Amino acid sequence: MEGTAKTLAELTPGEIRQLVRDKYSEVAAKPKSKYKFRVGRDYALDLGYAREQLGTLPDTMTDAFTGVSPFLARFGELATGEVILELGCGGGLDTTLVAKQLAPSAKVVGLDLSFAMLQRASQFLSTGEHSHVSFNQGLAEEIPLRDHSVDWVISNGIFNLSPEKERILTEIHRVLKPKGHVLCSEIVLNQDPSPEERLNEDDWFK
Repeated sequence: MEGTAKTLAELTPGEIRQLVRDKYSEVAAKPKSKYKFRVGRDYALDLGYAREQLGTLPDTMTDAFTGVSPFLARFGELATGEVILELGCGGGLDTTLVAKQLAPSAKVVGLDLSFAMLQRASQFLSTGEHSHVSFNQGLAEEIPLRDHSVDWVISNGIFNLSPEKERILTEIHRVLKPKGHVLCSEIVLNQDPSPEERLNEDDWFK
């Protein structure tokens, strides 16, 4: 019937990516609105981010946080001089906390499909304090970096949002240097979603 919304099974990968882009652009514009997933500073604190860490970041980063784990902010094996790529960086919270662990000799790149989220992230860089950090718009399925140019690929809850997870893995393999590393935090379900949840686009963001 005309006007009836498509189910997820009827959407193309490109349409699903646009759905994700629109949703997270909405979060960037209106982080205080109610969503089916948690957003913001209090959520980050509940996950386990240190209050002292978040206190070093502006509200533009913490208000629109939507990750799934504090693990990236605690990880200690990153080294100065390395190139670190964060896929799905959102408002830049993890990207910047990782950069704070490293000397300016490192290069930290945040990649996100939502320009509105990247605008939030980039506001912090105008101070010039983190010249070794950059934010770029692009797809995790089509990473705009050279082959074998990255030491680490990190992410905080993006695979669950992608309709083409294999393409992300292929791209990660392409951009990683030999003996490069991957560190990804993801959602783990306690039970399988119902058929209705699998097909309903509103449930994609739970």
